[in-house]
Amino acid sequence: MTMNTTVMTTTGKVAGALLSLLLVAGCQFPGTQPPPQQAALTPPPPPPPEERGIWIVGSPALTGTVQSAAAKFGGGPDTRPRLAAQGTAAGFRSFCAGVGIEHPDMVASDRPIRPEEAKRCRDKGITLTEYRLGAKQILYVKDSHMAAVPGVRDFTASLGVAGKPVSASPTTGS
Repeated sequence: MTMNTTVMTTTGKVAGALLSLLLVAGCQFPGTQPPPQQAALTPPPPPPPEERGIWIVGSPALTGTVQSAAAKFGGGPDTRPRLAAQGTAAGFRSFCAGVGIEHPDMVASDRPIRPEEAKRCRDKGITLTEYRLGAKQILYVKDSHMAAVPGVRDFTASLGVAGKPVSASPTTGS
């Protein structure tokens, strides 16, 4: 074989391989499915007005802590604390989605707020206060809800711990 024939044969093999790859890439193999689409991460709907009370979202690990604090606080039907235990990350997503009665008042967390979560809150104009109830037991409260939502200020006062404003750049923790 001459050099020219070898180059043409090699070029033909490469072109054939590329054409095969393009044809296979465009096919969907039988029995396979495309990856599932992720649902949009939307906050949960607010509870019905008669069940709203003080709306807390977050970690199921704090269910007992929140229930104990709620029992100590008491409160009436309009101010009874209620925890929707959907997980810490999901809790921060819904907590940081906005202010007003259609958004949670507090998030119960088993870890400090992450910088990206704090940024999400700041971007929505939310300032918050941290209440450390114990190791890996933290409540974050929207400052605007302290005065606007009945019972929030009294509930946080009944916790027996001082709140600390969350800084613009929180530290990451355990």
